[in-house]
Amino acid sequence: MQYKRVCANTLSIMIKMIEKLDEPWGIKDCQSRHLFMNKAARMYTCTPAAFDLEGKLDCEFPTTWAEQAEGFIEHDRKAESEGKGVSVIETDFWFGRKELYPYISEKIPFRDANGVCMGTLWNARKIRVLSPYVCISDKKPGVLHTASDQSVFTRSEMDMIFYLMKNLSQKEVANQLGLSTKTINNKMQNIYRKTGVNSVSALYEFCLHKNLQNYLPEFAINKGIKFI
Repeated sequence: MQYKRVCANTLSIMIKMIEKLDEPWGIKDCQSRHLFMNKAARMYTCTPAAFDLEGKLDCEFPTTWAEQAEGFIEHDRKAESEGKGVSVIETDFWFGRKELYPYISEKIPFRDANGVCMGTLWNARKIRVLSPYVCISDKKPGVLHTASDQSVFTRSEMDMIFYLMKNLSQKEVANQLGLSTKTINNKMQNIYRKTGVNSVSALYEFCLHKNLQNYLPEFAINKGIKFI
């Protein structure tokens, strides 16, 4: 009975710590049963407000990510066995997006006063991309984003820009996208009209200014969990 009271007190303290945070945070026990999600976590996981998550396993949630339950459980066990925070990139339709989107999720084991593992705390955050340029300028680190995060270019134009930002020639871009060089050239002219620039180097600077250098094409994203 005393042990149960200690567990309940510990859980209550942790809930108070995370319930008002803007980032998604949740708590699971050492059998991978969910105990709590803050409001941001429910939004992140698209968990219905009426769904009673307490005691539920990942596979029991009425969500798209439930089919990845084995990967989430593996993440739980790895954090518990290593006794430290373990991070993964988890990709799904988070926040109810229509397209797949990767987030970094960290799971941190928590223990009682006797060192017995009681479960894991988890969180999720956007992937931030650092470059040396950030250290010598006033620009902030960017985050990965998809075509729907901006309104300047179409998805096909952003796919082209993705390769151009990596210094591929128009011919190489055509080969990567399975298009003719004429089609690529026509698309480039349209991009130039939209941006008011007339060269790839000027387009590169335009994209840096708009923070488009961290675009992640849909064809490069796969649903699943990857340990990092």
